[in-house]
Amino acid sequence: MTIDLETRNINGVLSVYLASIYDGVKVNSFYLSDYKDSNELLEEAILSIMKRKYDGYRVYLHNFSNFDGIFLLKILNNLSDNINPIINDNKFIEIKFNFGRFSLKFRDSLLLLPASLEKLAKGFNVESKGTFPVLFVNNEHITLNYKGKVPPINYFVNIAEDKYEEYFTKFIEKEWDLKQESIKYCNQDVVTLYKIIYKFANIIFDEIRLDIAKYPTISSLSFAIFRCKFLQEDVKIPVITGKMFNDISLSYTGGNVEALKPYGENIYHYDVNSLYPYVMKEQCMPVGEPVYFEGNLANFDKDAFGFFEVLVEAPKDLNIPLLQHRFKISNSYKTVTPVGKWKGFYFSEELVKAKELNYKFEILRGYIFNKGYIFNEFVDYFYTMKVNNDKNSPLYTISKLILNSLYGRFGMTPYKEKHIIIDSSESFHIYNNFNVTNVVMFDNKELISYLNFEESDDDFTQLNISIPIASAVTSYARIYMYKFKTLNNNTCYYTDTDSVALENKLEDSYVGSELGKFKLEYTSDKAIYLAPKVYYCKTKKGDICKIKGFKLNKNTMEQNINFEEFSNLLYKDNKLLLNQEKWNKNLSSGEIKISENNYTLKTTLGKRELIFDKTNKLVDTKPLYLDNDKVLN
Repeated sequence: MTIDLETRNINGVLSVYLASIYDGVKVNSFYLSDYKDSNELLEEAILSIMKRKYDGYRVYLHNFSNFDGIFLLKILNNLSDNINPIINDNKFIEIKFNFGRFSLKFRDSLLLLPASLEKLAKGFNVESKGTFPVLFVNNEHITLNYKGKVPPINYFVNIAEDKYEEYFTKFIEKEWDLKQESIKYCNQDVVTLYKIIYKFANIIFDEIRLDIAKYPTISSLSFAIFRCKFLQEDVKIPVITGKMFNDISLSYTGGNVEALKPYGENIYHYDVNSLYPYVMKEQCMPVGEPVYFEGNLANFDKDAFGFFEVLVEAPKDLNIPLLQHRFKISNSYKTVTPVGKWKGFYFSEELVKAKELNYKFEILRGYIFNKGYIFNEFVDYFYTMKVNNDKNSPLYTISKLILNSLYGRFGMTPYKEKHIIIDSSESFHIYNNFNVTNVVMFDNKELISYLNFEESDDDFTQLNISIPIASAVTSYARIYMYKFKTLNNNTCYYTDTDSVALENKLEDSYVGSELGKFKLEYTSDKAIYLAPKVYYCKTKKGDICKIKGFKLNKNTMEQNINFEEFSNLLYKDNKLLLNQEKWNKNLSSGEIKISENNYTLKTTLGKRELIFDKTNKLVDTKPLYLDNDKVLN
């Protein structure tokens, strides 16, 4: 079953004015003008599916975790005293809604198919979203029973003039009905989402013989596919808990993102084709039972493969270091690639590469593993599916999603919060026996998040996670990308996990459609790189701007910031004050309030030391110099 909610923004408060529900046969709609308020509308919508015939149904909403669930949780609480939420990283993975002897499971289809509904409709060859002036209902002077002329184009989002004219001409001889058009638009969304999930489920079952109903996220589905179809019986993937997990997780520092040069012209921006699947296929992974050691590794095994705690000394003259280190700087934790001295945990193969760059180490202790190539068949199967299908085909979309979702599943933490919705009069038991991390109050109930530190290792093994695998994959990826950040006669200006911005074109041998090869995404006439995830590129096809933590309006980017304003930020102490909407989500009241939020953009010390010329203009960067987690000039 699928549900879609349409909301309007009146004086900064988002509220639901329409809900549509599709069970595969019939669409039911609930429109605000027929009810006292949004809460009554939503209660009627949920009551309509609290039937025996829907027992065990999965109810999918696209973006349930971060949007629809805010409005629905309070309503579900009002209608049942038995709700079981599964929450991870502050996202609803699932809410099991029990009523009498029956139940429904509410899920977020965006966690299973992480793309916009419009893109998914195209990828699965399903009729796409309709056309509708979504901003029109935000006008508080417009009645929800409005009938009249088609709203002007400025009330539509992402619509070309010819598309608007095509829509407009449909109502030349008849009046435009807001209620009728809203319902038509919302109904199309729930039917589209239903068909996408239905087609996805059938393809997965036909190809893999798995039921997607058992897997609420794409990473859990991808992991299940790997275990059921591709994991060899003689391969033992290490399930790590306790102190060993804590140690090895220190080596799991993710992709490398750095702004190396602040300004460049005629810059070539390349992306790697499926970086993580590439290294998963090409490189051996840590498998088998780990062996702990302390002291001089040479006395134990000079070719040891695993994760080691080391005292590091990185050469001062290394402009682009390899090894990442996470530590506290300027009151926050950052992951940097410094020079100097420090202590850390690292994957052995990254240490081998670092030694070639004249790093020096003293190995203190660590964990040794066996080697195994465990992902070859998995990657080959889905990559072949990807390249043998058109980009607009369902199989292409599915193969791409599954390929890129497996590795992260291995890196999940075993220390999971538990969540319970309980009557306030009974909640003292939770407070007295567990470490409570968050509480959401309802009228007479509480959503309590807590940690249970008394769980055994057996509880953790049921999660089927393996931090050594996740760490090895990301380490191999950093090693691979390092080569292209340090090419001779080809300066690297900026690098992300799987991309580089280079002074010159790559050699043809590095470019192609194969795994691990590069694709030229675009060329910048001028480019400014202020910090990781903060850049502005002018291209012949238009401007490309990225500001971490700030949502740019792609259609009216010039109203937010232009290249000249961005250029001024290269000068020390210059700043730019930007405004953006901030969404304040309140589970207790079932509301989302929108307020104006100031965002100050300026050049600050980030992952590298900033170098200014005599005019105080940022002209270059160099690595931070560490001495046991203290930054020195």
